[in-house]
Amino acid sequence: MTVLTIFGFHPLDILMILIFLAVITYIGKRTSAKIKTQEDFFMAGRSVGKILQYFLNMSTTVDANSAVRTASFTYEKGMGGIWLMLAGVFSGPYYWFLAGWFRRTRMITMAELFEERFKSKVLPSIYACVGIWLSLLIIGIGYRTSLRTFEALTIKPLEKCTPEQQEKIALYNEFVSLDKLYRAKKLPAEQVERHKVLNSMYKQDEIYSYVSYTNPTAFYVIYTVSVAAYTIMGGLEAAVWANVIQGTLIIVFSIMLIPLALVGMGGWGGFTSQLPENMLYMFGTGVDEFSWSSIAGFTIASFIIGMTGHQGNMGNNGSAKDELTARIGNIGGAYTKRILTIMWGLVGLLAFAHFSGKISDPDTAWGMLSNDLLCVGMKGLMIAGIMAANMSTLCGVCVYLSALFVRHLYKPFVGDRGEKNFITASRFAIVGFLLIGIYISVFATGIIHLVKAMPSINIIFGAPVMLLLFWKKLTLKSVYVQVIICSILFAVLPEVLSPFDTIRESRWLTTQTNPQTVVKSMRASQEDVDIGLAAALGQEIKKEIIIPPKGIFYDKVARRDPDDPNSPMKGLGRINVELIMVNKLLRMDLRDYKPSMLLTIRYIVASLFPFCILIPVSLITRDKGLDENINRFYVKMKTPVIPDRQKDAEELEKGYADPTRLDHTKLFPNTNWEFCKWTAQDTWGFLISSALTVGIVGAFWLLLKML
Repeated sequence: MTVLTIFGFHPLDILMILIFLAVITYIGKRTSAKIKTQEDFFMAGRSVGKILQYFLNMSTTVDANSAVRTASFTYEKGMGGIWLMLAGVFSGPYYWFLAGWFRRTRMITMAELFEERFKSKVLPSIYACVGIWLSLLIIGIGYRTSLRTFEALTIKPLEKCTPEQQEKIALYNEFVSLDKLYRAKKLPAEQVERHKVLNSMYKQDEIYSYVSYTNPTAFYVIYTVSVAAYTIMGGLEAAVWANVIQGTLIIVFSIMLIPLALVGMGGWGGFTSQLPENMLYMFGTGVDEFSWSSIAGFTIASFIIGMTGHQGNMGNNGSAKDELTARIGNIGGAYTKRILTIMWGLVGLLAFAHFSGKISDPDTAWGMLSNDLLCVGMKGLMIAGIMAANMSTLCGVCVYLSALFVRHLYKPFVGDRGEKNFITASRFAIVGFLLIGIYISVFATGIIHLVKAMPSINIIFGAPVMLLLFWKKLTLKSVYVQVIICSILFAVLPEVLSPFDTIRESRWLTTQTNPQTVVKSMRASQEDVDIGLAAALGQEIKKEIIIPPKGIFYDKVARRDPDDPNSPMKGLGRINVELIMVNKLLRMDLRDYKPSMLLTIRYIVASLFPFCILIPVSLITRDKGLDENINRFYVKMKTPVIPDRQKDAEELEKGYADPTRLDHTKLFPNTNWEFCKWTAQDTWGFLISSALTVGIVGAFWLLLKML
């Protein structure tokens, strides 16, 4: 009974969780005996075949946090919110080439690109610092999402809440009722100020829809110990084998809520009848951040440029035995994630219909739906699936982070201490990364805002890596200049300036967009029929929808004192430096822009600005004494990987002896661009990837037509 009271779980649920943890720990223990070298620990010996490579990529990229975040986005923004995860479907054909490129580098870490291309020791260390920081942010977000999901799975009954907690819940329910009237332009004048007060309290997380049994400290301790024990023993080798089990559990927990929720609502018809029209637009409604333009900008910034410089590219692709294996594993994992993403989005809509839109924190939608629908045993299976998904991703992230730390931060200071010492240091680093992730999780203010900020930060190294792979003229000086400027603008300033009250309460920085009204054609709901806007349910009518004021230079803007309607406004979340640049440099007044256009501008600026520095600076500078080094680098990039290590090394030596040996494969001969002509494998892979992209987007469109 104590277990039920404290954790909200039946003993059978806990038994299933313990069985899963025991199996994963056993796998880590078995594979630990194979770890002899850094390449074994970080790259699984570069011997992974197609099936295991698929599970490695799928399980590394598909985590429970992605599922929970997608459900959160669609719950909060409608089905248009799915694009923060689904946008990657358009980059699938690009990934077909990307996987081959990084396998062909034959490196262990992404930082080694700069070391080998420029003979630099400092720039790889800078990349390692930035890459570790970015990935720690992702780990922190993952921890926070997992905590929110566990909290929602262990909700405390209202009668067991304290009077203060009950009051917070009542205030939240009042806010939901008033906000619904406000957005429908039916809020009585005497309730306007009350709505503003409650809205500010909601933005600052002072009111909520439930209280949980879960103790955050206990959760973090148990979760971290579980992940650390599994990861530090087996490295990437353990992840490869465990991901077969984890991948299966990921698919199970992604699907299991859908039929249960549909049955509870009386089938598909009962579900669709409870969804407002504005939740079903494919590219957003015009009242939020999602439109075709912001989705396109997000795809280019995050999934093309940003992903090219991602810290995990070597680990996810370099462990394959050859290029085709890396490509198939990468594409298979990526497209599996896009299919599952649509399912996760559907879960968000099911949660919205099930709870009538009354959840205070959208991040908890998945957990609360699970708590309501799952019976004894199934809740344990859900928890095991969530842990499996997150552990596989955390394992992959921690392994490539430890590689960056040991090879580019630890080794330069201590020298060559031997393989055993470096593997031990990697294991200690993993523990440290997990603990720092907890710290970040505690101070994370909102998942969706952090995700929207990531593209601007990932591009800091994504842009130079993209040029480095194919342009001989790129110089070390240009990379330094670009990295320093973009780091200051997109990473440092938003974090450094935000804590200062004079900045957060600046009248200019807290400027909001002007309220706007859009007219949308939609099917009439029962509420529309009741108030006389339509003659029958489902009739096509035109309705006015208010686009509330939105912060321009901050993610959110709210009053400092929610109870005082005259108190000054303050900014919450990240400072959008990209929009400040547009406002000041181009003299653009952004107050009449819709949220989707503001997001589009952010991504356009973040995507173009690094290249506006790299290309001009490279053309006016030169790296002396690197001609031979540059030739060797591009010889390697033109030499296909042979699974036999000895034969592969022999082919590379032939190219090093004659750097022009493979110049006939260049797409643009006698230029500084090192793109290769397409092979038959390139062509059929691109066509299949494109067909998969069209098929998945088409399936998403058909789903919306059915809703």
